[in-house]
Amino acid sequence: MLFDNLMRTHMIIPKRSDLYKNYKLILCDIWGVIHNGKDYYPKAVEFLIDFQKQGGLVFLITNAPRRSKVVREYLLNMGIDKLICENIVTSGDCSYNWICSISDKPIFHLGPKKDYSLFSDLDLNLSNQDSCSECICTGFFDEYTETLDDYEELLNTLLDRKIKIHCANPDLYVHRGEIKLPCAGLIAQKYNELGGEVSYFGKPYTPIYELALHEANERQKNSISKSDILAIGDGLHTDIAGADNFKIDSMFILNGVHKNEIVSKNHSSKIDIDMIRDYINSNFSLSAEPRYIQNELK
Repeated sequence: MLFDNLMRTHMIIPKRSDLYKNYKLILCDIWGVIHNGKDYYPKAVEFLIDFQKQGGLVFLITNAPRRSKVVREYLLNMGIDKLICENIVTSGDCSYNWICSISDKPIFHLGPKKDYSLFSDLDLNLSNQDSCSECICTGFFDEYTETLDDYEELLNTLLDRKIKIHCANPDLYVHRGEIKLPCAGLIAQKYNELGGEVSYFGKPYTPIYELALHEANERQKNSISKSDILAIGDGLHTDIAGADNFKIDSMFILNGVHKNEIVSKNHSSKIDIDMIRDYINSNFSLSAEPRYIQNELK
């Protein structure tokens, strides 16, 4: 009973002053926290700028299957202040490091042409599903019109050939405005269910956090430990699970990828912490719940 009571008092709505005081580094998700795919959230940007002005360090950490320089350009074009766009680590960066290691092995890119920037500067031996020895999945060829059913034949071909899929974006879905779109993680999940082998780059897996912490400590001369880090995100199975895996504190943003499920259960204008806890416990396996929750980052 004592443990249950401790768990029930753990998740709180934070005060800015406490965040400034308790953390040196914020690892902040992008899509769903800073923008919705169409417009950025001014309050979130203002908070991150203020955190840096108080002496903190901000790294944007994202499952975008593109390299950080491409993501940075995208954010700047959206109008987001360059002060929070200096430090970015992406699952595309982790994927790129792996792609550089495969030499001239024939590789199949399962994903849209917009993701070619991931390897545009490499002399790859690009192939197809029938003759590849490696596969990198960055998403659906057309996320607006396709479903998983469109990939049944392709995935079975890879499965029959015992090809391992390397997933450059573990996210299952994102919202672009009010539209819910599927991501590479959904294809990888289906392939795994069929019996195929999958490896993932990005959240919730530790390499992307290790890379971010390494780069942060290069800037801060090894002064940051895990107890100094706060991860912020809207995805329970990526952002919050990733923080859980890496043993760092986290803040769950409600008005993101899970907003439809949460809004339907929350019948008050105030955050119902018990309802959020029940939703998390009923749908996700976490060894520790988020330290903080907010409707939006502000």
